[in-house]
Amino acid sequence: MRVSVRCPAKVNLHLEVLGRRGDGYHELRTLFASVGVWDELRFAPAPPGELTLEVEPTGVVPTDGTNLIVKAAKALAEAWPPATGARLHLCKRIPVAGGMGGGSADAAATLVGLAELWQIPVRLGELRRIAAELGADVPFFLVGGAAWGVGRGSEVYPLADLPAWWVVLLPGQESVPTGEVYRALSGRTLDGRLGSEVYEWVVSGGELPIHACRNDLQPTVLERWRAIAGRLERVQQARPRLAMVSGSGGTVFGLFGDEAAALDAAVTLADLGPIVAPVLGRDAARLQPLVGEG
Repeated sequence: MRVSVRCPAKVNLHLEVLGRRGDGYHELRTLFASVGVWDELRFAPAPPGELTLEVEPTGVVPTDGTNLIVKAAKALAEAWPPATGARLHLCKRIPVAGGMGGGSADAAATLVGLAELWQIPVRLGELRRIAAELGADVPFFLVGGAAWGVGRGSEVYPLADLPAWWVVLLPGQESVPTGEVYRALSGRTLDGRLGSEVYEWVVSGGELPIHACRNDLQPTVLERWRAIAGRLERVQQARPRLAMVSGSGGTVFGLFGDEAAALDAAVTLADLGPIVAPVLGRDAARLQPLVGEG
């Protein structure tokens, strides 16, 4: 038996940093949204104890124990002995270190794919527990669609699907380390504000107040990586409903009301290598293992 799982990227349509926690992490409130840029993982059986990872294109991410895919596989095997081995192949399409959650998506897909390959009768809640130990964004990808993340971002609550919006993404060549961004946050950013229009929308429902969406990591990213600021200015010139840095990374995006508007914007941004993708509902974003023989 062989298994494959496609996993989408994400953007943060809103990200509040409320302050530093006692464990050294930061307290967040964030609105996740799945978008249709996909990695694919393929899983094949291997003898017990054998775990290998191949990546396409070669060299784009490490294949050793530092990769979240390998960490996820080992965590699942430890939680459900006696798991057997596996050969994993990653087709990488989500930009690396771009704030789009590619590594976290791959880790979540690994949990789902190997649970199928190894025929582990694991429940979603148990997978989410393992996912939270792997990284703050990993649990979101087991939920998908639109979701509200709190704590470190790993405590995730599903929300109703967003409208059929589209995004234009401008990935960068620079790697933006998440830890570096958080360490550089200024005191004025961590003001502990508890109220926001987006939070009230989560509580009360209605129409998302796009005008109130913000990314508290964005000022730090733009100050330290000026090329990202330049790409954001270009996106803003395309007159999107929202223009923002995605999470802590180097990708910037514009949010548009429909595919036609997104494609028109992409034409004006063609020299920057734009990616046009839909905002996904929960069903479209679900990590679905596909099983084949041989």
